[in-house]
Amino acid sequence: MAFITTKNIPKFIIAIPILGVLITTILIALVTIFTIKNNFEIEQKRITKEFFTHLQKTTKQRVNLAYNIINTLYKNTKDTNKTIHLMQKVLADLRWEKKGYIFVFDYHGNTLYHPNHYYMTINRWNFERNGVKVIRLLIQSALKHPDGTYVKYLAYNPDGSPKEKVSFVKIYKPLKIVIGNGVYLNYLDKKLLKQKQNMNNLLKDILLKLSIASLIILLIMLIITYYFSNKLKQLFKKYDKELNEEKNQLFLKASFDSLTSLHNREHFLFELQERISLAKRENNKLAILFIDLDHFKEINDSLGHDYGDIVLKITAERLKNSVRDSDIIARFGGDEFVILLNNIHNVDEIIEFCDRILNKLKETITLQNNSYHISASIGISISPDDSIDSDNLIKYADIAMYKAKKSGKDRFAFYKTEMSQEAIKRINIKNDIFSALKNNEFELYYQPQIDKNNQIVGIEALIRWHHPKEGLVSPNYFIPLATEIGIIDKIDLWVIEEAIKQYQSWLQEGLNPGILSCNITMYQIEKNNFIRDLMNILEKYKFDAKNLNLELTEQSIMQNPKKSIDILETLIQLGIQISIDDFGTGYSSLSYLKKLPISKLKIDRSFIKDIHQNKDDEIITKTIIDLAKNLNLDIIAEGVEIEVQKQMLLQYSELYIQGYLYSKPIPAEQLKEKFLKDKKNGNK
Repeated sequence: MAFITTKNIPKFIIAIPILGVLITTILIALVTIFTIKNNFEIEQKRITKEFFTHLQKTTKQRVNLAYNIINTLYKNTKDTNKTIHLMQKVLADLRWEKKGYIFVFDYHGNTLYHPNHYYMTINRWNFERNGVKVIRLLIQSALKHPDGTYVKYLAYNPDGSPKEKVSFVKIYKPLKIVIGNGVYLNYLDKKLLKQKQNMNNLLKDILLKLSIASLIILLIMLIITYYFSNKLKQLFKKYDKELNEEKNQLFLKASFDSLTSLHNREHFLFELQERISLAKRENNKLAILFIDLDHFKEINDSLGHDYGDIVLKITAERLKNSVRDSDIIARFGGDEFVILLNNIHNVDEIIEFCDRILNKLKETITLQNNSYHISASIGISISPDDSIDSDNLIKYADIAMYKAKKSGKDRFAFYKTEMSQEAIKRINIKNDIFSALKNNEFELYYQPQIDKNNQIVGIEALIRWHHPKEGLVSPNYFIPLATEIGIIDKIDLWVIEEAIKQYQSWLQEGLNPGILSCNITMYQIEKNNFIRDLMNILEKYKFDAKNLNLELTEQSIMQNPKKSIDILETLIQLGIQISIDDFGTGYSSLSYLKKLPISKLKIDRSFIKDIHQNKDDEIITKTIIDLAKNLNLDIIAEGVEIEVQKQMLLQYSELYIQGYLYSKPIPAEQLKEKFLKDKKNGNK
């Protein structure tokens, strides 16, 4: 039994009786605590229920009494000022000292009566406590419930400590006043606190006695077991010590670098092969970072190897602080280090690690009272993209490292040159997206949607980015990057607002573009402020919501279909239409599809492309059309490029056509000249 050592033998002997006593004690304590607390909670509920029953009864009675007094005074005097004057005198005599008091306000927050006459000289409409305008809350609640209602809010003791308060309020319409009776709930708190104190005292007493009894039993058992455990410990002591020392030395020599305590080359290669196999089974990626210090030889030559070793130790610690616990770091020899990054999802993630490592290594190192700065060159290989062979991955990362050194040091490079270039481009594009909105670099293009009679029935707004250096950047490239950095919601709202602005401009010219379609994501509309922002845009431009269609991809909707249904229902209630874009690629569940509040399906272009020469695409397309017809949904076929595709589609159903057959996405002015003017003239 390998787990028996000189250290744990006495522990086993002592632990068994101790555990038995402790478990028994704990179980008894838990049962006791549960029983007492359960009874306490039942009693608490009873006290609370009785308190609130009494509270509701007394506060309402007092308000009704005050109401009847005021009503009598008013009927006798028929004079508002005189009634209020008499009311103040009468109510002053009806003040309850301990459990509540009567107060009267007019609808504007002026205090007509309060036990504290100071308040009767000021308007308290904006009086605020704990962020709540209390007087306004009381008056508004009373106006909503003329026959009386209860209002709960937070008040304060004279010393500034908070306490809860409840008031019953009721309006007296002839005088336009609110009558209320307020009661502080600290009377209930005192009762509950006293009961809780009694419970705590009882618990302390029981637990103290239980602890004393347990300690006595434990002491007796410890004395008995100590003698036997000590004897057995001596038998194993020498054997255990020698065995552990030899085992530790062998393990350290076999697995770790003696200078930096990092993994050595042999152990790293073993771990790498294991991780490659695991990544292959789980369909994950991993990356190898081959790191070589720049100008390390100069430090060694000028200061000596002892200081060079200090630099290597500092480097090892900084590398540890730059990666995750699940990643593996090794020293391959000299000033070369290798890192294995596990579970890599994209290139950007690798770049973030490299940037962090390079910045960390450049921090100041003090040697012989002088400050030194070191840098490093990093080469990167990726599995399985570059190879699934451990030796090849190391070799490729080494090659990439020398590429980084030749490029000027203090940088990283991928084994594949195009990947390095792409990484740099992605970083630059991400940074530029933030300024693109502010600098008006985005532009909207529009693609018409045409019916069987070649009439325009709608347009889809599509964003384009004219980058000052890269030129026209495809949305397929920058939209995922905008999503990654969390700015896609601002871009989508910009598209909707700009498209609506253009749409309204066309309407003023007497042009009719039909239904305006804009693309959004579930990620965006799940944000709390999206619907509010959308409503603000509709209101700002006086846009009729029935002319707006929001397109969501099938895949994004089906990530959480139950939640999607609730959110989309809210949009439908505003009058907005919803359509599913790229239908047929997201594996929708038919049980959810029929529940979705949608009005249109857009058949994905991948099925339309070869419909005239691929029987499978034809069958799939016809099936989607039949499904949409059975669900009473309009159908749009996107990506239609040639006449034969259009004719085949129109044989199946009266659907709408969108694609290069009629027009590619074009600027607003071109759309107006090519499609909208004809429609205007035709309407005449």
